Amino acid sequence: MRKLKLRVWDKVKEKMLKPQAVSFDTQSSAPFAVSVPGRSWEPIGKFELLQWTGFSDENGIDVYEGDLVKISSVIYKIIWNETQMTFELIELGSSSTRDISSIIFGSVIGNEFQNETLTVNE
Repeated sequence: MRKLKLRVWDKVKEKMLKPQAVSFDTQSSAPFAVSVPGRSWEPIGKFELLQWTGFSDENGIDVYEGDLVKISSVIYKIIWNETQMTFELIELGSSSTRDISSIIFGSVIGNEFQNETLTVNE
């Protein structure tokens, strides 16, 4: 079985956290509550739930959806492609995509939540 790792972006405190637990609705299988260190269960609406892609970058850093990865001089954002049911890299400022396995040739330089002003020129 594939290892499942998650992290959450706290929308209120604007902080990336590792959840202690995520509670799912038994009927819909949708997440509805998150427990993070030092806090009790809170509604999922306060968080952005981010899944590990199953890959690490060239420095061994785990890559999650929403991360920004630099490969050569090009910056990509990790997204979940709902149609193809896979993670992929989308070039910032473009609609060009790249296969997720290309991550091993790049390095994580941030994420879309904490580095909103990052541009292709940086």
